[in-house]
Amino acid sequence: MSIYQSYAEQQLLLQISRRDELAFAELVKRYRENIYTTALRLVHRRVLAEEVLQDVFLKVWLNAAGLPELDNFPAWLNRVARNTIYTAFRQSLKENVVELNEEVEEAAHFLEEDRILDKEYSALLHEAVNSLPPRQQQTWRLIREEGKKRAEVAAELNISPETVKFHLEAAVKNVRAYCLSRLPAAIAMLLIGIK
Repeated sequence: MSIYQSYAEQQLLLQISRRDELAFAELVKRYRENIYTTALRLVHRRVLAEEVLQDVFLKVWLNAAGLPELDNFPAWLNRVARNTIYTAFRQSLKENVVELNEEVEEAAHFLEEDRILDKEYSALLHEAVNSLPPRQQQTWRLIREEGKKRAEVAAELNISPETVKFHLEAAVKNVRAYCLSRLPAAIAMLLIGIK
Protein backbone atom coordinates (compact mmCIF):
# COMPACT_ATOMS: atom_id res chain seq x y z
CA MET A 1 0.00 0.00 0.00
CA SER A 2 1.40 3.34 -1.09
CA ILE A 3 1.53 6.24 1.36
CA TYR A 4 0.03 8.37 -1.41
CA GLN A 5 -3.28 6.49 -1.46
CA SER A 6 -4.46 8.59 1.46
CA TYR A 7 -3.31 11.88 -0.06
CA ALA A 8 -5.87 14.41 -1.18
CA GLU A 9 -5.61 15.30 -4.84
CA GLN A 10 -3.98 18.69 -4.22
CA GLN A 11 -1.30 17.09 -2.02
CA LEU A 12 -0.64 14.54 -4.74
CA LEU A 13 -0.32 17.26 -7.40
CA LEU A 14 2.14 19.14 -5.21
CA GLN A 15 4.30 16.02 -4.85
CA ILE A 16 4.14 15.40 -8.61
CA SER A 17 5.25 18.99 -9.27
CA ARG A 18 8.37 18.07 -7.26
CA ARG A 19 8.90 15.13 -9.65
CA ASP A 20 7.84 12.47 -7.16
CA GLU A 21 7.39 9.36 -9.32
CA LEU A 22 5.48 7.41 -6.66
CA ALA A 23 2.96 10.22 -6.35
CA PHE A 24 2.64 10.22 -10.14
CA ALA A 25 2.07 6.46 -10.12
CA GLU A 26 -0.78 6.96 -7.63
CA LEU A 27 -2.33 9.63 -9.87
CA VAL A 28 -2.12 7.29 -12.86
CA LYS A 29 -3.77 4.55 -10.80
CA ARG A 30 -6.65 6.88 -9.89
CA TYR A 31 -7.45 8.07 -13.41
CA ARG A 32 -6.20 5.49 -15.92
CA GLU A 33 -9.32 3.32 -16.07
CA ASN A 34 -11.64 6.23 -16.81
CA ILE A 35 -9.38 7.63 -19.55
CA TYR A 36 -8.74 4.23 -21.11
CA THR A 37 -12.45 3.34 -21.14
CA THR A 38 -13.37 6.66 -22.75
CA ALA A 39 -10.61 6.32 -25.35
CA LEU A 40 -11.57 2.74 -26.20
CA ARG A 41 -15.24 3.69 -26.55
CA LEU A 42 -14.31 6.39 -29.08
CA VAL A 43 -11.46 4.81 -31.07
CA HIS A 44 -12.58 1.14 -30.90
CA ARG A 45 -9.00 -0.17 -30.91
CA ARG A 46 -7.21 -1.34 -27.76
CA VAL A 47 -3.74 -0.47 -29.04
CA LEU A 48 -4.81 3.05 -29.95
CA ALA A 49 -6.60 3.50 -26.59
CA GLU A 50 -3.41 2.42 -24.80
CA GLU A 51 -1.39 4.93 -26.84
CA VAL A 52 -3.86 7.65 -25.89
CA LEU A 53 -3.52 6.70 -22.22
CA GLN A 54 0.27 6.93 -22.42
CA ASP A 55 0.14 10.26 -24.26
CA VAL A 56 -2.26 11.76 -21.71
CA PHE A 57 -0.09 10.85 -18.73
CA LEU A 58 3.06 11.93 -20.56
CA LYS A 59 1.43 15.36 -20.96
CA VAL A 60 0.56 15.36 -17.26
CA TRP A 61 4.18 14.58 -16.36
CA LEU A 62 5.51 17.23 -18.75
CA ASN A 63 3.19 19.79 -17.15
CA ALA A 64 3.97 18.66 -13.59
CA ALA A 65 5.30 22.03 -12.46
CA GLY A 66 1.97 23.73 -13.14
CA LEU A 67 -0.31 21.08 -11.65
CA PRO A 68 -0.68 22.61 -8.15
CA GLU A 69 -1.91 25.86 -9.74
CA LEU A 70 -4.86 24.19 -11.48
CA ASP A 71 -8.24 25.06 -9.99
CA ASN A 72 -9.90 21.89 -11.25
CA PHE A 73 -7.47 19.09 -12.07
CA PRO A 74 -10.12 16.53 -13.17
CA ALA A 75 -11.57 19.03 -15.67
CA TRP A 76 -8.08 19.84 -16.98
CA LEU A 77 -7.23 16.14 -17.26
CA ASN A 78 -10.50 15.44 -19.10
CA ARG A 79 -9.73 18.24 -21.57
CA VAL A 80 -6.22 16.86 -22.17
CA ALA A 81 -7.65 13.35 -22.59
CA ARG A 82 -10.41 14.52 -24.94
CA ASN A 83 -7.97 16.46 -27.13
CA THR A 84 -5.55 13.52 -27.21
CA ILE A 85 -8.35 11.10 -28.10
CA TYR A 86 -9.60 13.32 -30.92
CA THR A 87 -6.08 13.77 -32.28
CA ALA A 88 -5.55 9.99 -32.24
CA PHE A 89 -8.95 9.43 -33.84
CA ARG A 90 -8.22 11.90 -36.65
CA GLN A 91 -4.81 10.31 -37.23
CA SER A 92 -6.39 6.85 -37.37
CA LEU A 93 -8.94 8.07 -39.92
CA LYS A 94 -6.19 9.61 -42.06
CA GLU A 95 -4.25 6.34 -42.00
CA ASN A 96 -7.36 4.41 -43.03
CA VAL A 97 -8.03 6.81 -45.91
CA VAL A 98 -4.41 6.53 -47.10
CA GLU A 99 -4.60 2.72 -47.01
CA LEU A 100 -7.89 2.75 -48.89
CA ASN A 101 -6.55 5.14 -51.51
CA GLU A 102 -3.49 2.94 -52.02
CA GLU A 103 -5.70 -0.12 -52.48
CA VAL A 104 -7.93 1.69 -54.98
CA GLU A 105 -4.89 2.97 -56.89
CA GLU A 106 -3.35 -0.50 -56.92
CA ALA A 107 -6.60 -2.01 -58.20
CA ALA A 108 -6.82 0.70 -60.87
CA HIS A 109 -3.22 0.01 -61.87
CA PHE A 110 -3.88 -3.70 -62.34
CA LEU A 111 -7.05 -3.04 -64.33
CA GLU A 112 -5.19 -0.55 -66.51
CA GLU A 113 -2.38 -3.05 -67.19
CA ASP A 114 -4.89 -5.74 -68.11
CA ARG A 115 -6.65 -3.40 -70.51
CA ILE A 116 -3.40 -2.58 -72.31
CA LEU A 117 -2.29 -6.22 -72.58
CA ASP A 118 -5.41 -7.70 -74.09
CA LYS A 119 -7.63 -6.14 -76.76
CA GLU A 120 -10.33 -8.72 -76.17
CA TYR A 121 -10.35 -7.92 -72.51
CA SER A 122 -10.59 -4.24 -73.41
CA ALA A 123 -13.67 -4.95 -75.46
CA LEU A 124 -15.12 -7.07 -72.66
CA LEU A 125 -14.37 -4.32 -70.15
CA HIS A 126 -16.07 -1.79 -72.41
CA GLU A 127 -19.15 -4.04 -72.55
CA ALA A 128 -19.07 -4.47 -68.77
CA VAL A 129 -18.88 -0.72 -68.14
CA ASN A 130 -21.69 -0.11 -70.62
CA SER A 131 -23.84 -2.60 -68.69
CA LEU A 132 -23.48 -0.68 -65.41
CA PRO A 133 -26.30 1.42 -64.00
CA PRO A 134 -25.94 5.06 -65.12
CA ARG A 135 -24.44 6.48 -61.89
CA GLN A 136 -21.90 3.64 -61.55
CA GLN A 137 -21.01 3.99 -65.22
CA GLN A 138 -20.55 7.73 -64.86
CA THR A 139 -18.42 7.33 -61.72
CA TRP A 140 -16.29 4.63 -63.38
CA ARG A 141 -15.64 6.74 -66.46
CA LEU A 142 -14.73 9.88 -64.53
CA ILE A 143 -12.33 8.10 -62.17
CA ARG A 144 -10.94 5.22 -64.22
CA GLU A 145 -10.98 6.66 -67.71
CA GLU A 146 -10.54 10.39 -67.08
CA GLY A 147 -8.33 9.98 -64.01
CA LYS A 148 -10.26 12.34 -61.77
CA LYS A 149 -10.02 12.23 -57.99
CA ARG A 150 -12.95 11.20 -55.83
CA ALA A 151 -13.38 14.77 -54.52
CA GLU A 152 -13.49 16.16 -58.07
CA VAL A 153 -16.11 13.62 -59.10
CA ALA A 154 -18.15 14.36 -55.98
CA ALA A 155 -18.16 18.07 -56.82
CA GLU A 156 -18.98 17.45 -60.48
CA LEU A 157 -21.86 15.09 -59.71
CA ASN A 158 -23.02 17.09 -56.68
CA ILE A 159 -22.78 14.06 -54.35
CA SER A 160 -20.61 13.24 -51.34
CA PRO A 161 -17.16 11.62 -51.72
CA GLU A 162 -18.50 8.64 -49.76
CA THR A 163 -21.27 8.21 -52.34
CA VAL A 164 -18.65 8.35 -55.10
CA LYS A 165 -16.69 5.67 -53.24
CA PHE A 166 -19.83 3.54 -52.91
CA HIS A 167 -20.61 3.83 -56.65
CA LEU A 168 -17.01 3.06 -57.64
CA GLU A 169 -16.83 -0.01 -55.39
CA ALA A 170 -20.15 -1.27 -56.77
CA ALA A 171 -18.97 -0.60 -60.32
CA VAL A 172 -15.71 -2.52 -59.76
CA LYS A 173 -17.65 -5.44 -58.30
CA ASN A 174 -20.14 -5.45 -61.17
CA VAL A 175 -17.44 -5.15 -63.84
CA ARG A 176 -15.51 -8.02 -62.28
CA ALA A 177 -18.63 -10.21 -62.13
CA TYR A 178 -19.56 -9.35 -65.71
CA CYS A 179 -16.08 -10.20 -67.02
CA LEU A 180 -15.80 -13.43 -65.05
CA SER A 181 -19.21 -14.57 -66.27
CA ARG A 182 -18.05 -14.29 -69.88
CA LEU A 183 -14.67 -16.02 -69.58
CA PRO A 184 -14.24 -19.74 -70.15
CA ALA A 185 -14.64 -21.63 -66.85
CA ALA A 186 -10.99 -22.81 -66.72
CA ILE A 187 -9.65 -19.25 -67.08
CA ALA A 188 -12.17 -17.87 -64.60
CA MET A 189 -11.13 -20.47 -62.01
CA LEU A 190 -7.46 -19.58 -62.49
CA LEU A 191 -8.24 -15.90 -62.06
CA ILE A 192 -10.15 -16.43 -58.82
CA GLY A 193 -7.61 -18.92 -57.48
CA ILE A 194 -9.58 -22.17 -57.65
CA LYS A 195 -7.59 -25.19 -58.82
